Amino acid sequence: MKRFHTAGLLLCVSIGLTGCWDRTEINDMAFVIGSCVDKEDGLYRSTLQIALPGNLGGSGSQGGGGGTAGNKKYYLESKTGITLHKSNFEVQAGNSRKLSFAHSRTLLIGEEFAKGGIGPMLDQFARIPQNRLSTLVAITSGPAYKIINASAPMEQFPSEMIRELMVKFAKKPVTIKYLANDMLTEGVDVSLPYISLQEAVPKDLGDKNDKKNIQITGLALFKNDKLVGVLKGPEVKMITLGLKQATTSDVVVPSPTGTGHITILFTENLVTFKPFIQGDDITMHMNILAKGAVIENNSDYDLGNEQHMKKLERQASKEMIGQIRSGLRQIQEHYRSDVFGFGRTIRQNNPRAWDRFKNRWYELYPNVKVVINTNLHVENIGAVSKPFGRKDKELEQ
Repeated sequence: MKRFHTAGLLLCVSIGLTGCWDRTEINDMAFVIGSCVDKEDGLYRSTLQIALPGNLGGSGSQGGGGGTAGNKKYYLESKTGITLHKSNFEVQAGNSRKLSFAHSRTLLIGEEFAKGGIGPMLDQFARIPQNRLSTLVAITSGPAYKIINASAPMEQFPSEMIRELMVKFAKKPVTIKYLANDMLTEGVDVSLPYISLQEAVPKDLGDKNDKKNIQITGLALFKNDKLVGVLKGPEVKMITLGLKQATTSDVVVPSPTGTGHITILFTENLVTFKPFIQGDDITMHMNILAKGAVIENNSDYDLGNEQHMKKLERQASKEMIGQIRSGLRQIQEHYRSDVFGFGRTIRQNNPRAWDRFKNRWYELYPNVKVVINTNLHVENIGAVSKPFGRKDKELEQ
């Protein structure tokens, strides 16, 4: 009798295990692969880049339902709302498929929006489990939705091209998770890649199409959660190195003697900071160790001489320090953004001093003296020591 009761109980339990009553078919999903946030007339504008499965295969492939005609492998949906969630809800209201954010890997924030503060919008990304905190974040020149709809000939989607650019730009690209962490950490400000559209080819090539390409052209600097400025120019690479984020960095060095330039690519680098404090006088030592190789020599300088190599390394150190100082001057004095985390370094090394400084840190920060110590070593000069194509009598001895 007990056997019949047990069998009946197991049968009743198994009934609840059959079928998927809350399933969502994959054909009913719209996969968001990239998103943008802008501000427009006081409202949030959310722009989503959604994959078109029917256009992702090879020639002649079909599938993914209707509405996928054309060559593009994605389409954009853009709506406004009083909150970011509301704007996404408006996008969903006009979409026949359920939006899925689980595959979104890039988040672009418009420049004007970032100036007003990005902190409040981060709540949605942490609150909804489907959103990926590993999504990479960048700031755009002008509206973000124009960048995400730009040409990306090397990738299937502009958002994927942007992600690849950010991965190559920094050792540890900033994700939503680390963005929020730095915003909540005392003594450090956020810096993000600054993306804009650049001319892909000269206009005089005769191409009727206005070809523009997506590029990282600067470093967006924040103070608290607000964008305060953008660092551009040759200093960006060296400042990125100082931020411990440079994957590689090249320095174009004037020839120590004679004319022309020598280009050195540093593929290994290590940066450390050490503070020295006397009262309210703060000195920060930035120690840089870098190893690299000569990748171009269009000067008349012979690299086969040991003394010549030492001169070249000293010249490279001088050039590197000059570029870092130039960028630091803008960051410290003009923007007053502690992207290097000098305050955090003091807090970690001397908590008592930080307790004295933290309430007036932005008053003290512009006056922090930075001493840059470099130890550069050129390990490889390439296949030839002398400038290729030059006669010995033309070289500096």
